[in-house]
Amino acid sequence: MKCAMFLIAIAAVAASAPAAAGPDQFTKGPVITAAGAVTKVDSDVQLPAGMDWKMDFNVPTAQVGKLNPRIDAAARFINMLAASGVPMSKIHAAVVLHSQGLMDVLNDSEYAKESDGAPNPNAAVIKQLIAKGVPVYVCGQSAELSDIKKADVIPGVKFALSAMTVHAMLQNQGYTINP
Repeated sequence: MKCAMFLIAIAAVAASAPAAAGPDQFTKGPVITAAGAVTKVDSDVQLPAGMDWKMDFNVPTAQVGKLNPRIDAAARFINMLAASGVPMSKIHAAVVLHSQGLMDVLNDSEYAKESDGAPNPNAAVIKQLIAKGVPVYVCGQSAELSDIKKADVIPGVKFALSAMTVHAMLQNQGYTINP
């Protein structure tokens, strides 16, 4: 009997709990439509008016055939702030790729060589980020080590001396590194 009462109590608590946002409540956009799905949140933290949001997304890894979660996070950062009313002039993101992460900015012909002919699933997001003014940097040291040339990457991707130097420059400009 005690077990039945316990199960009834659990069911009552579960039925009264608010439902979490499911995947169908997340939408892409309003700025980057190729990735970065977000949902509305009843937040207790007010976003400061007039704040410049500066985030530097570090991308050291890649998985063949999959959207990179850190590139997706850059799109989500932009989308959630824009959807919350922050003007684009106050949203500043940068993406810094190094080590294995370089694969995710390869153009489709170079990516196909590493993925049994599959196209780069990150290409559309990278192109949209660049089109919205987000700098996407490649670590020059990693690129040299991997024999990746400027002609091998998506147009608009910038080569830096290294990931370390570009991270330091961005931090000096007020960017926070994510993660």
